[in-house]
Amino acid sequence: MDKLKRIFRPIYVPLINYKSSILYKRLQLILNFYKDYKLFKKYSLVFHRKDIKNKEADLILHYHSLEKGMLFENMRKGFAANRIKNLHSMLKDHEVIENAGRKQIRTAYQIMCKYYELHKERNYDINDLFPAEKYYFYKKMLSSSYSKQFTGSLDWESQEFFKFSKSNFENFAHSRKSVRDFTGEKFDLDLIHKVINLANTAPSVCNRQASNVYLIEDKTKIDRALKIQAGFVGYSQKVHQLLILTNDRKYYYTVGERNQFYIDGGVYLMNLLYALHYYEIGNCPANWGKTSSADHAIRKFLKIPESEKIICMIPIGKVKNEFRTTLSLRRTYKENLIIK
Repeated sequence: MDKLKRIFRPIYVPLINYKSSILYKRLQLILNFYKDYKLFKKYSLVFHRKDIKNKEADLILHYHSLEKGMLFENMRKGFAANRIKNLHSMLKDHEVIENAGRKQIRTAYQIMCKYYELHKERNYDINDLFPAEKYYFYKKMLSSSYSKQFTGSLDWESQEFFKFSKSNFENFAHSRKSVRDFTGEKFDLDLIHKVINLANTAPSVCNRQASNVYLIEDKTKIDRALKIQAGFVGYSQKVHQLLILTNDRKYYYTVGERNQFYIDGGVYLMNLLYALHYYEIGNCPANWGKTSSADHAIRKFLKIPESEKIICMIPIGKVKNEFRTTLSLRRTYKENLIIK
């Protein structure tokens, strides 16, 4: 028996210890990333526009760009022309038309109507881009839900905007909006300390607290970072403080936690946005859905460790006495509560 053990030991021992071996963990990580890849490739908007949810997401992506453009007082004639052309194509899709009762699809039709009307009010001729017959078709699709009063944006006075910043959670949560137009004034570091302490109450897996927040005040670096982010175009001039939220991979120890930094980072991000609103600091989460090349470009001048994944950039600033935000209409529970 001892002889047999000696012969088969090279086989038995690795099998016994296989699941705790580095090789097994590496293979599991590769297999799980591959499954992630297949599912993302199969269902995401990157590769498919075959499902009504894909199409709705595409509509939101495009119409939200129009919402942001309509915030500018000096609205440029025919702005976001490529978005308009794409929306024309999407809004005549038979499945989109069949689902015109969905709130986000209805909003897309209404935003398009408003875009047309704003140009007409300014006597801008955009017939080549947006023919009148398309406008009347969109109004017809909206039917009784069409509203001449629809603005696609919300007008605020700063006092009214922060009215519920110390209120009960229902009023507080509904009152937070992304603000893009700042005065250019900086907040004291003492106040930023209070914000981060409040944000640090965010839950995290096993209380590991892997999130870090970088405060950037060098204007050259801020502009460079926002240029790479590329979603804050037209609003960066008055941004003199930028927060960058990261989450550190060093805190995760199983293959199943390969995406946990996005989860914990996302939970922390929401708490951070709420903390900023509580202390009456205007803020706007600037999405960091970027590739590794963008990560590398940022790290070159901000010296963020390679182990840390950038979750989001948040331009912050003092809001003006009067300003506007996008409407950013929310779904109701009827569209995303699923009872099994």
